[in-house]
Amino acid sequence: MKQHFQSQRQLAVEKGLIAQKKVNLLSILRLGAFALLVASAWLWSRQGGNMWPAVLAIGAVCFLVLMRLHQDAQRQRRFFGNIADINLDEEKRLGFEFARDDKGASFQDTLHPYSSDLDIFGKHSLFRLLNRTRTAEGSTRLADWLRTPAPLETILERQEALTASRGHFEWRQNWQATAMLHENATQHIGALENWLNTPLEAGLKKLLPWKWWSIVTVSLLVAWGAGLLPFWPSAFSLVVHLLVLRRFAKPIQQLTGQTLRIGTTLVAYADMMALTGEAPMTGKWWKGQLETGKEAEKAVRELGTWFNRLDFRANAYFTLFIGIPVLWDLICLDALENWKDRYREQFPDWVDALANIEALNSLAGHAFANPDQVLPEVHWGNTLDIEAVQMGHPLIPAEKRVCNDFSLQGCGQTVLITGSNMSGKSTFLRTVGLNLVLAQAGGVVAAQSLSCSLMQVFTSMRTQDSLEENTSSFYAELKRLKQLITLAEARTDIPVFYLLDEILKGTNSADRHRGAAALIRQLHPMNASGIVSTHDLELGIWGNSRPYVQNFNFQSDLSKGRITFDYRLRPGTCASFNASELMRMMGIKMELHDEK
Repeated sequence: MKQHFQSQRQLAVEKGLIAQKKVNLLSILRLGAFALLVASAWLWSRQGGNMWPAVLAIGAVCFLVLMRLHQDAQRQRRFFGNIADINLDEEKRLGFEFARDDKGASFQDTLHPYSSDLDIFGKHSLFRLLNRTRTAEGSTRLADWLRTPAPLETILERQEALTASRGHFEWRQNWQATAMLHENATQHIGALENWLNTPLEAGLKKLLPWKWWSIVTVSLLVAWGAGLLPFWPSAFSLVVHLLVLRRFAKPIQQLTGQTLRIGTTLVAYADMMALTGEAPMTGKWWKGQLETGKEAEKAVRELGTWFNRLDFRANAYFTLFIGIPVLWDLICLDALENWKDRYREQFPDWVDALANIEALNSLAGHAFANPDQVLPEVHWGNTLDIEAVQMGHPLIPAEKRVCNDFSLQGCGQTVLITGSNMSGKSTFLRTVGLNLVLAQAGGVVAAQSLSCSLMQVFTSMRTQDSLEENTSSFYAELKRLKQLITLAEARTDIPVFYLLDEILKGTNSADRHRGAAALIRQLHPMNASGIVSTHDLELGIWGNSRPYVQNFNFQSDLSKGRITFDYRLRPGTCASFNASELMRMMGIKMELHDEK
């Protein structure tokens, strides 16, 4: 895939150079048209006649046409530059280098069942690997898909949609490149949604027809300019304008303060929605999203245009010479209120479709860049079921990834994993958890095959102390385990799948063994199953005599003073640990005894 993205980037660069040449040519022609304007105006003033006005008119038309063509060429050049940047970003992603700054940190929640422990968000995270969204709504939707297991019907629809769009990388990249043409495409639209749901004060709405009074005022000003009327009628009419505008000053300031530059964001949305008419994808999911996008494009562009026009008032000269005489604020506000009355109900559906397309494009883009990854078989079941063949960690490069088989059937089951330090226990827990999150989001997984039922993933892996809350790491872990018990008792619709790393590591070995065994026994009759990693060999021995506990291990090999790991999951309890040898390697003299 690296070669594919490199070739696409080179092609975009070449097209960008052609567009740049076009920009340069049009710049010269536009300068020539401007020179023709100046020369014809000068010659007309010096020579008079009927020819120069015609030349002046032709020059003006040519200048305006060339200016529009120049703007289009500049946009085309920036578009191809964006395509080149997108392919460079894709190339870097293959090596787990991330060019984009968005780490999804705003979505992080330490109380979430699994997002912190599984690196769903953060510097080296699943979100950053997947994210190809270009709007705030799309980014939020992708985060929601990763944080919440979807219903089975929704998962199957997303899988079908991903299959339909996986190979259409050009359309996805065009979508991203179009959004990147607008620097405000990433702006949040929460204030706009508040405006849509907040009716204008009834008294102000009744005053909106006063916008027509501007016709009277402009007529009076024209008559005064022609010498037909004195200035005082115009002055009186302008005073009426100021009184009306003063009545609207506060709501207008509040609106523009909350929605500054929202117009350019909406125009970006409209440009993206216009691409839905060119989408080659088919299927139930895509049909619903694309039809909604086509319906929305014209209306959203209209709304963005009116918000852009309202922002003209930020220019003092515009306000003085145009805004006040024509009651510009009232004209814009009336148009916005009319739009609100017509489209208030449909707007959430339009934004929802845009966000869905953005999130699905992220899943499809990741699937296209990783053709070796597969769609899992997600199914409904009365109990928990996981069957994975050669499953690896999706945040580890394929050439370094060690894959393992794993299966677990039924609720009330616990897989105990023992192993030496750095042997791969924590990585394996995250491997299982991340692939299950991807499966239930509708994405591809890093496995040869994966079959699973619906489940709620829960983790306790990185519990930390908190000086602010006066909480030790051990107490923090206990609070996390209480959250697990509460969740397992509450989730009767789907089972809980727990991943507990180095369970109760903050206490002594005797209490750790008793506490871990007690927790596993307590979870056994609940609607839950999971994996527990531990250094406690006695816990593994205890598990051998329990039919609801399975023992597996990761091992290390010590040879010639070096410790090596193969990161392979094996049945049974670990027979060797390496803590003492690691301490020796760090210079701690384990052979020394206390002096008598």
